[in-house]
Parts: sequence; structure tokens; C-alpha cells
Amino acid sequence: MIANRSLALALATLCLTAMAQTTAQDVRKQWPDLRYLDPGQVRELPAPVRNDLEKLGCRIPKFLKWDARHNVIQGQFFKAGQHDWAVLCETRDKSGILLYPGGAATGLPMLYAQPIDPARMIHTVSPFVLQKRAIRDHPETPPPSFDHDGIEDGAVQKTGRVLYFQDDEWTEL
Repeated sequence: MIANRSLALALATLCLTAMAQTTAQDVRKQWPDLRYLDPGQVRELPAPVRNDLEKLGCRIPKFLKWDARHNVIQGQFFKAGQHDWAVLCETRDKSGILLYPGGAATGLPMLYAQPIDPARMIHTVSPFVLQKRAIRDHPETPPPSFDHDGIEDGAVQKTGRVLYFQDDEWTEL
């Protein structure tokens, strides 16, 4: 009985691994310019951020033909006037957003860690766009005031969740 469970678990693991590889292959078929960069290949990163990403063993997915910044982004994510970094980090078994307030490596936990999805990407959302989306999505109520950037997290070329730092925590808008 235990041998049967072990065999079933091993087969399930192999199937899940094969499905994950197929997903990556499917994404590459649609987006052949997808590459995984080591932190040292991203020149604009401040040294403390680069060093932290290297220490954590991060790979950064990058669509090379896209002009818009994605997956390594700079913005005012925590508060207006502070220049922060956010990086979509893939390790061996998960993908998540690492945040660097003011460009410093602070040891903040990975935000929205989940199984690896090769089509996942993040980008900066300005206060202006946040305001317009609030008006569009909730026309019956006055829009909130946004004074700093948010982060959109979702699949490439699809609307994702918007993360916004407010009252000392990250919320989904």
C-alpha cells in the first residue's frame, strides 16, 4: 500500500514537472524573445539590489523585444518622492516580487510568491493611470487619491492585479 502511494506521488510529480515544461515551451512559442537574465546582466540595478538578487539565486524573465520596462522596474512604490525598485524573481521553485525601498536591500519577504509562470510579468502603474482605472471600474463612487505608483502583476499582454502600498501594507486594487 505504501509502495503504491509512493509510486503515485512520483508519477504525479513527473506529470506536474512535464506540465510546467510544456507551459514554458508554449510561452516560448508565442514569445520567442523570452530570456532569463542573471542579476549581473541588468546594468541599471543598484549594487545592493544586484548583490541581494545574486545571493538569493534569482533569475529575471525578460521579453527582449519589449520597449516598456517590465520585471525590473523603478517607481515610487512605498511613498511619493522615494525611488524604489521591484524585481520579478524566479528561483528554482517559485516566482515573486522582491522590493527594495530606496534601492536598499532590506530583507523584505517576497511578495505574491507562487509557482513559476513563464508568462508572468510586472510593470509600474502611475498615479494618473490608477486614478483613471478607479474612475472606470467604480464610476458610482468618487475615486481615491493616489500619490505614488502601483505595481501591475499578471500574464503578458493581459490585465493583472494592481498592488498598491497603503497604510503600511500591500493591497490589491
